[in-house]
Amino acid sequence: MPYGIGIPAVLRVRAFRNVWIGSVLSNGGTWFQAVAAGWLVLRMTGSATMVGLLALAYRAPAVVLSTWGGKLADRHDWRIIGITTFAIEAVGALGLAVLGFAGHLSVAAIFVAVTVMGAAFAVGLPSVLALVPALVPTSRLQEGIALNAAGINVARAVGPMLGGVLLAVAGAGWCFLVNAVSFLALVAALVAAPHVPQGPKVPERLRIAFRYAASDPAARRLLVGMAVFMVFAGPIQELAPVVARRLGGGPVALGAILSAMGAGALIGAWLLQVLSRRGLPRHMAIPTATLGFGAALVVVAASPVLWLTILGMVLAGALWIWILTLTNTAIQLSSPSELLGRMLGFYQLSVIVPIAVGSVAFGAVAGVVGIGWSLAIGAVALLGWGLWSITHPVAGIDRDIRTIRSG
Repeated sequence: MPYGIGIPAVLRVRAFRNVWIGSVLSNGGTWFQAVAAGWLVLRMTGSATMVGLLALAYRAPAVVLSTWGGKLADRHDWRIIGITTFAIEAVGALGLAVLGFAGHLSVAAIFVAVTVMGAAFAVGLPSVLALVPALVPTSRLQEGIALNAAGINVARAVGPMLGGVLLAVAGAGWCFLVNAVSFLALVAALVAAPHVPQGPKVPERLRIAFRYAASDPAARRLLVGMAVFMVFAGPIQELAPVVARRLGGGPVALGAILSAMGAGALIGAWLLQVLSRRGLPRHMAIPTATLGFGAALVVVAASPVLWLTILGMVLAGALWIWILTLTNTAIQLSSPSELLGRMLGFYQLSVIVPIAVGSVAFGAVAGVVGIGWSLAIGAVALLGWGLWSITHPVAGIDRDIRTIRSG
């Protein structure tokens, strides 16, 4: 029986369940820090561009380290890599907490700590992503990936709101401390997880993975599509402090805006599971979600009031999770097993780097023409890309290479 008493079957796998819970707690803590750091930088500098640069500081290391992290994942124990990198992030958050309590927080200190944490994240994420299919049955892979994404968005739904309240009531130091402690929950789950057989560690050169990603139509569309989406969609969350300020809100309004996106992602994850079971193909669902996200971005860009902005963010979150879940699933199912870590490194690169670039660019545009027009430009680009993608489908996105081999 796949479901019992409303509990997804994949959560009955103890190791996956423990890692999932640790991930939810860790991501919740990350949102505490994101709210505090973004608001502090905006308050200290008054610059939307600096808020965009903060996103770049966290994600810029991925330019160099994502593919290297994927290479490590193909050669070394995923658990050990995850334990090490998340411990480094915990230390970075603790350093910010100490500075916050001592009254010595500065823009420079925030940027340095965030950059170090971003480097650790870039190295560790491919291993953590690769761990999911190793912990769950193949038949439950999309369910596991979707639940993993849903857990991240539970954290996104609750973390920003609680972080905004804690920031307003107790100060930034406590937000950073919560983040430091939350990383330890995931470290503990990885320590307790059993050793997972990973198959032979084949020392292929990175260019083999590059060649595969460039020549395979499905892999190429998935990675390029994710990069295009993130360039234009990513600023909606990274520049949320600027959106909140435009509406005359403070930290609590900022938390509400970000939490709305997380709540929408939970709704989107549930709807995606329902439609996937009814046969919705990935190669059509992804461009459809892109079009819908563009429409949501139009709402947020034009909204003069908080409640309408929140509605737009709910819709955006629902479609955001579609694109991430479907792309991640497609890459895991269609990539050769010996290249999985590196393909997930490319996937990470296609997510993180475009968000950073887009946030800086659209933050700079917002500083000139306003956040509303800046987001509207992104919306138009997404609508154009979604329309082109849906009229030029790549059916190979739906294949499962393991099913083909076993058949």
